[in-house]
Amino acid sequence: MIGHFMKAAAQLDDPRLRRVLWLSIFLSLLIFIGLWTGLGTLATVLPLDAIPGVAWLRDALGSAFDWLAGFLFAGMLLLLTLMLFPAVITVIVGFFLDQVADAVEARHYPGLPPPRAVSLSETVASSLRFALVTVVVNLLVLPLYVLLIFLPPLNLVLFYLVNGYLVSREYFELVAQRRLDPQTAARLRQQYRGRLQMAGVLLTLLMTIPLVNLLTPIVGTAFIVHVFHGLQARRGA
Repeated sequence: MIGHFMKAAAQLDDPRLRRVLWLSIFLSLLIFIGLWTGLGTLATVLPLDAIPGVAWLRDALGSAFDWLAGFLFAGMLLLLTLMLFPAVITVIVGFFLDQVADAVEARHYPGLPPPRAVSLSETVASSLRFALVTVVVNLLVLPLYVLLIFLPPLNLVLFYLVNGYLVSREYFELVAQRRLDPQTAARLRQQYRGRLQMAGVLLTLLMTIPLVNLLTPIVGTAFIVHVFHGLQARRGA
């Protein structure tokens, strides 16, 4: 896994990936700036005093209430960003998957036959479906995140395991279906689900590191391309 990841990171200087890299960073920032702006606007127009207890709390805390409200709002933004980042990044991957995979295969796996024709609409539809599943699953697990907030290692372990599974499944299927039919790709994923879970946890970890997470659409796709071909070679052997 480490070897595959190092090869993926080393290819960031590939001219074929530079344009894709900057476009993916731009789209990631654009989506989250829109999200933050929308939530900030929503917070200013919501009648907070209509919520039971808020008016009393404002009177009791005085000027400290605004500080506390700002702190809670920033925490909510951070939590939402953390929860939504895997979904957003995977949607972005759908737009650039073929370009990244072609560049990786041209450098490291020359002589391969042309990949299967997978339409952009099919890829994007799969990515959007994954984004919806990721948001729903994280919302369902949110009470456990909150419950385990007093046991910091456990809530992080749960987050990385849940999203590692989701991310590894979607990335691998997007990459594998370029070379295999969907049924064979699914069987390969099931056969090596432990290794793919590890790969997904690594990608999810990257998605939670500021600035590094902006590189994840490219590095993550390249990494899974190497993982896929490694598993194919292992299966063939």
